[in-house]
Amino acid sequence: MALKRNVLNRCATSLHSFGLLLVAVFALAAQPGTAMAAPAGANLTLGIENGLVQESAVEVGTTAQSLADLIGNATGRKVIWEARYSTAAANHGAGGQGFDFMFSKPANLTATLLAKGWHLVAVAKLPIEFGTDFIAQPCPGKPGEALLGGPTLAVLGVQDAPAATCVPVAQIWKSPSAILLTPAKGSLIDKVASKLWLEHASTLPRIVHVEYQNAITGFMQTTRAAVIGAVTPMISKTWKAEGGVVLAHQALPFWALLAAPGTSPDAVDKVRAALVATGRDSFLNKSLHIDGWENGNPKTYAELLRWLDAKP
Repeated sequence: MALKRNVLNRCATSLHSFGLLLVAVFALAAQPGTAMAAPAGANLTLGIENGLVQESAVEVGTTAQSLADLIGNATGRKVIWEARYSTAAANHGAGGQGFDFMFSKPANLTATLLAKGWHLVAVAKLPIEFGTDFIAQPCPGKPGEALLGGPTLAVLGVQDAPAATCVPVAQIWKSPSAILLTPAKGSLIDKVASKLWLEHASTLPRIVHVEYQNAITGFMQTTRAAVIGAVTPMISKTWKAEGGVVLAHQALPFWALLAAPGTSPDAVDKVRAALVATGRDSFLNKSLHIDGWENGNPKTYAELLRWLDAKP
């Protein structure tokens, strides 16, 4: 009986000590500004941010899972992904707490997180320079000129549209018929379009915003809306090949994978090596329609923020 009491007393003492240890750990975690690394073997969380693109849930899921698998294989940890990082991060806490890695298409989001101490793991590669381009409808029978204005603008809610007219590319920046079509107000492409326009003219034209980037070419191709659209070079390349007009180009840093500030350098190096080693025909790269990955330079993202903030 005495032996049984001794065993029970030792168990109670051990449980009490363990309880005190848990209290200390949780108290430390509650300290403001205290960053605790995920314990070995714990799950990692990957955020996915595709920006203002109307997403296919199937495509997002397959691509995100492929990226999660790559990170998991490189780190030896299970990776759980979550779409729409920007919205999810607000729920997890300021600064994206709760995420270990994040795949970002918007370059300004990448730049902002890098400025907050996130690490640039790798940057995706394209065969052409990434950025934002202005495209316009060709003027029938007048090479080098763009068609602006006219009744097609009614589909965009422009009730007082100027009459249809053909404008030489060099004069388009001052044309009263010019109307810009960009994604949501305040989005990266909207900001870049405004900055790019003001590098050619003293004032902005009327701007019509749509919800998704995909809608820009949708309106211009299916309704023949005679506006100036702000799109990526992948779209403008096809547009030009089919006879459309490309007015201007602004280079931008491309999509990136980031690691949270508390991520170990060893994990960052392993994931970077795994990404850079992927071939063009890998499932991940084919899903993203990219050529591969490279180390990338954080300075290019910082330069983007400086350019966006600079006064015209």
